[in-house]
Formats: sequence, structure tokens, C-alpha cells
Amino acid sequence: MVKVGVVRKKDIIQSVKTSVDLAGGMKIKKNSTVLIRPNANTNDFPPGSTNPEVLKGAIRAVKEHNPGKIIIAEKSMTTLDTTKVMKHLGLYQAAESEGVDEILSFDDVEWKKVWHPDEKSWPHGFSVPAILDTIDYMVALPIIKTHWTALFTMGLKSQISITSDLDRRQLPHGQNNDELFGNMIAESNLVYKPDFYISDATKCFVTDGPNVGTLREPGIVMATSDVIANDVVGLGLLKTLGTIHKIQNRSVWEQPQIQRAVELGLGVKSWNEIQIKSDGVKEIENIAGNII
Repeated sequence: MVKVGVVRKKDIIQSVKTSVDLAGGMKIKKNSTVLIRPNANTNDFPPGSTNPEVLKGAIRAVKEHNPGKIIIAEKSMTTLDTTKVMKHLGLYQAAESEGVDEILSFDDVEWKKVWHPDEKSWPHGFSVPAILDTIDYMVALPIIKTHWTALFTMGLKSQISITSDLDRRQLPHGQNNDELFGNMIAESNLVYKPDFYISDATKCFVTDGPNVGTLREPGIVMATSDVIANDVVGLGLLKTLGTIHKIQNRSVWEQPQIQRAVELGLGVKSWNEIQIKSDGVKEIENIAGNII
């Protein structure tokens, strides 16, 4: 049974801690090298990017395990300088204030080609930062929101941040090909998949996205070790808020990203494998009801 912590508190950092605890905690070995990946795809403030308070909470949660090194890293969209974006958003300053060991832009690292036999939608594989070979534990900080062409962007799609500019151009943006897009997103998780997810639903877009859209402010933080559980609960939340037709009127398990992820064995296969544990979320039964 996979646990998902869903928490709403006035203090966002406390929401992170409580959600991580409810999810069973992170299994980080002492002296490990830990990579935390916030979302800084564009230079738009939350929910266009990860709330800096969520990043602070994640760093503090990791520090409880006495890691040997904490690295913050991300790659913004092709046309942007990631370091400048992170500074504009306050993510760089948040990481500095928490005393991390390194703040890294994937713009500036060596890349290597990877390929997995189940990457049917990436016939030539894709490139990832070579530094990932040195990481013992990875934490992703996705945002719960809609996406104008991928339908939604959560834990599964957060993995696109480890792909190169050239690889991202292969994604079928604007082609109205939900199945191919969903398959490519899911298959990107076959290599270097994060070990834990702390999802930012303090603010969400429920239409359009990822950088502009109809705004809702649920004030929620979610945590889990399972990417599929993360995303179906996130979809359940979006449905509770009222969202786009292709999410609102479709089972979360029928979403192309989720279907392909289940086929690949990337996480849970059904609602029966998920245990939601909440604190301060009065609508939790409605969220759960949208997942069954």
C-alpha cells in the first residue's frame, strides 16, 4: 500500500513536513548525495513555478536524514537561462538560505545519451545530465496543474526537466496527440526516476497552463514515493476544483500518461493500492472519490 500525504496548513513549510511524514517519510541513507529538483521551467511565479517555501520545506525534510550533500538542480525551457530564472523566482535564494551544498543549472553540465528498451515513443532515446550517475536519492517538486497541450503536468511530466533541449523538441506540442504525448512523458520515467515527490498545490492552474491559466489556490502540499499515486491524487484534486473537459470527464486511470505509466510498472496500478492520509483538507473525500 502506497501512502500519499495531503496537507493544508497556514505554514507551507509545516505542510511539507507533515505531508512527508504522513507519506511514510523519505528513505534517505546517511551521507547520501541528494538531488532536489524544483520546477523552474519558465520565469513565471507560482503556480508557473515551485513555491520557494515548498523548496525550503523539502530541503529541511532532506536534512533530517543527515545527507552528505544536497544539490538543487533544474533546467528551464530552451530559450531561458536557468540560473537567471531560479534567481528571478526566488528559488535560488531559498536554496541559499537553507544552506545547500550546490545550486546547479543543467544548462552547464555534461550530457549523455540513454535508452531503455521500453521507450517505444523515444526510438533513439534521449540525453540526460551525466551528473545523475552520482546521485543516491532524488526528490522532485512538481506542481499540480493543467498543461495546454500535455493536458496536465505533475510528477510524471516533471521528468522532462532532465531531458535536453533537442529532445524536448520531439514532444508533440500543439499536435492534439494525447496518446503520443502521454506515452513519451511516461517513458521518460524509465531512467533516473525520482525516489520521492513533494507536489506543490498551494496554487494551481485548472485551465491552460503551465505558465498562465485559470487560477485556484487550494493551499495544499502532497507527498509520496509513488509517481502514479502522486499524479492520480493530483488529478483528483483538479477535478474537485473544476478543470478542463479532458480531465473533468475522464477517469484518472484513462489518462494517457497514467495508462502508459501503469503498463510500464512505474507505480501503483489501481486505487486499491493507495492510502491517502490527510491533515486539514476538509474536501479529502471528494478528492478520493475522483480517483476510484
